[in-house]
Amino acid sequence: MTQLRSASLPLLELNHVLRFSLYSRWMFVAVLGSSTLVFYLLHLNLPLLPLAAVAIGVAVINLWLNRDWRLGRPVRRLLACGLLLDVLALGLVLGLTGGASNPLAVLFLLPLMMAALVCSPGVAWGLTGIATGLYLLLFFWHLPLPAGEHGGHEALFNLHLVGMWLTFALSAGLITSCVSRLVRILGERERRLNQAYRRQDSDERLLVLAMEAASLTHQLSTPLNNLFLLNEELRETPDLPREVQEDLQLAHSQLEQCADILSRLKSQSQAEREPVRLYRTLGERLAQWQNLRPEVRVEWQHSNMAQDRTVRLSPLFWPALFNILNNAADAGEGRIELHTRFHTNGDWELGVHNRTGVLSEAQLRRAGLDQFDSDKPAGLGLGVWLSHATLSRLNGRLELSNHAEGGVYARILLPLEPIS
Repeated sequence: MTQLRSASLPLLELNHVLRFSLYSRWMFVAVLGSSTLVFYLLHLNLPLLPLAAVAIGVAVINLWLNRDWRLGRPVRRLLACGLLLDVLALGLVLGLTGGASNPLAVLFLLPLMMAALVCSPGVAWGLTGIATGLYLLLFFWHLPLPAGEHGGHEALFNLHLVGMWLTFALSAGLITSCVSRLVRILGERERRLNQAYRRQDSDERLLVLAMEAASLTHQLSTPLNNLFLLNEELRETPDLPREVQEDLQLAHSQLEQCADILSRLKSQSQAEREPVRLYRTLGERLAQWQNLRPEVRVEWQHSNMAQDRTVRLSPLFWPALFNILNNAADAGEGRIELHTRFHTNGDWELGVHNRTGVLSEAQLRRAGLDQFDSDKPAGLGLGVWLSHATLSRLNGRLELSNHAEGGVYARILLPLEPIS
């Protein structure tokens, strides 16, 4: 089994292990206390008061460990102290109930196994040395178990056999619960690592695209400026026909729009969350987008505009949204339905529905996670992948599905930071 060291375990997982350790110690206290009560009722000649004192002492120290955990004390130190308490308490109980001949002595392996799994090598070997020394001392210092009035050695042997069975049952239960819990923690950690690897891969791809976009932006600036100069010279040419003047004016306005887009592209890398009136800004952005795509008809079904809110919204959201809108417009033959509403928890939902096309099962499984070739009218490509990556970085998500009424439905869910 691969051993996990505390230095490599995240704090959240260490907290789970510590909680399990505290619960297991309460189980030990309950078993020891109830056994002491049974011994008293059966009038067995055992040191009941020392056994009760051990149970009370473990309970008090466990309460102290639990309090320190709630107060935010170092989890690794609390884990080591708790495992040391387990070893010492077990040694005391064994010393009071037969010493090394008590079959419960194998329970020394449980805290040592826990230490090997979650503690540093120094702590694990230190506890192993302490447990080994205590076990050796139990051969020479212990109180013998009472043989009873009848039976003598036979009664002790039967008691030993019963103790071996109880030890096996207890060890099997604790080992199963402990290992199962640690395996679940390890599985959760593996899942998070896989998510981190996927996000790192996505970030690297985004970084490559961002660098390429920055390079292309710089390269486009020079020819764009040259086109401005040529346009100005042509407009100053005398005796131009009216139609040519109008075309040159239109070309000038288009060049200005291109320059504005490049300027916004350059400044977006330093963009921060800015306060905006959400629905009003969305309406303005949609109007700008429709100026570029006048053939697209957008039907926006939203809640009452009086419920518009001022929120902090990253400017990175808008390119992600328009990637989805462009994809829907291409697939939906120029018609898009837009649905917006606020959730009770403050999240904002925006749905984009085009009535044409359908996603295959493979596309539904991969939608938003991988870049793959577009296949209109239901194609998904680089734009959707970039939108998914951007929304993920904004703590939102993008879901694609086939709509019951036909077409493809893109659901964007985005947590917003309100401004009071």
